[in-house]
Amino acid sequence: MKETVGTILKKWRKQRRYSQLLLALELDVSNKHISFIETGKSKPSQSMIIRIATFLNLPKREINQALNLAGYAPLYSELPINDKNLKPVFDAIEQMIESHMPYPAIVLDQNWNVIKANVSAQTLLVELGYEGEKNLIEALIKDKPDSSKIINWYEVVSIVLSRLKQEINLLGNPEKLIKLEKKLSERTLAYADSDVFNELEAVITSKFNLSKGEYSFFSIMAQLGTVQDVAVSEYKVELMFPADEKTKAYYPSSP
Repeated sequence: MKETVGTILKKWRKQRRYSQLLLALELDVSNKHISFIETGKSKPSQSMIIRIATFLNLPKREINQALNLAGYAPLYSELPINDKNLKPVFDAIEQMIESHMPYPAIVLDQNWNVIKANVSAQTLLVELGYEGEKNLIEALIKDKPDSSKIINWYEVVSIVLSRLKQEINLLGNPEKLIKLEKKLSERTLAYADSDVFNELEAVITSKFNLSKGEYSFFSIMAQLGTVQDVAVSEYKVELMFPADEKTKAYYPSSP
């Protein structure tokens, strides 16, 4: 079926589990108006597209696509990475991950490709044997749980899978993430009983067997959703913090 502004909005309405009637009530328009937009019998105004898209929490990329198919200009920019208008954003990202030293910090795009990492994160990736991998999920898929430097491999992968499923739902079933989630999920089947996964723990840590001992971290994710550029708004920054005193001592907060 040819994609139209109507098919896009219908897909996302169903993705967010709204009936036409419920969506119409929420937006204070007629049920018939929503139906006519979705079937192509009525061309929605630019403001109506944005109104529906905002309510259904569409990704910026999808909003642009819907507007384009209806004959309107995109709402969000999609600039080359080296565009001067993005420099303040990348300067802020650089400052964030460098200020996080000596702890690891890594920047990922929507598909979990590694965009940038501070020195501490680069060292960690090398110790894990991931330095040749551009995609963090692919690295986990290729990792061998029995010999992995991640002590609680199954627990860590379970958390990653949970995050992937949430992102897949939020982003409307993107093909790349679906494939990665499926491959990683299949990788865990043989190891499902290898660790006890306690979901009641206040903080889930990643435990690593590194060259100088065992160290534990927990992570805080920062999303760049307020950035108006399509691609850069999809970036996320993972900041890792010591989860115990031994790790904190190994990674002192000051020189």
